[in-house]
Amino acid sequence: MNRLTFPIESQSVAISAGEIVTLLSLAAILGWWLAKVNVRKRLQKMRTLLEEKKYELTEYRTSMENHNNQPAAANASKTVYPVTSPDHAPDDLKRIDGIGPKIEVLFNKEGIHTYEQLAETSVIRMVGILKKAGPRFQVQDPSSWPTQAILAKDQKWVELERFQDQLAEGKIH
Repeated sequence: MNRLTFPIESQSVAISAGEIVTLLSLAAILGWWLAKVNVRKRLQKMRTLLEEKKYELTEYRTSMENHNNQPAAANASKTVYPVTSPDHAPDDLKRIDGIGPKIEVLFNKEGIHTYEQLAETSVIRMVGILKKAGPRFQVQDPSSWPTQAILAKDQKWVELERFQDQLAEGKIH
């Protein structure tokens, strides 16, 4: 058997190793530079998207504040609501869609204990109570609460349930 043998010179091994190290170094530098450029582009896109979302959020909040199309009260004074009379226990405001235990407590602290008081309370005042309570309460839309309160006050439970179903289906805004 004849084997082919190639003479290996020590000098050519050193040159080859040097070339490999040089090429790997160039590849690493090129890879780092390309990654840096790519990250900068992505960061710029993210910043632009963030600014767009901030703008959309501001528009949404503004539209929700003006959603009721009711004029803002000028020179309004605080309305004082009477506490419930001894012959009338507080109503369960949680029966109103959108009012949970914490919102009921907020409204009770503001003197709203009955369906009648809730029905007579302006949506602007309700929004103010929710806004004062903090951001997690501001997601609620109280625009339908007076209508629901009137039905509950008159003990029209079937009509109230139908109205709430229509709200859930999005037929009423």
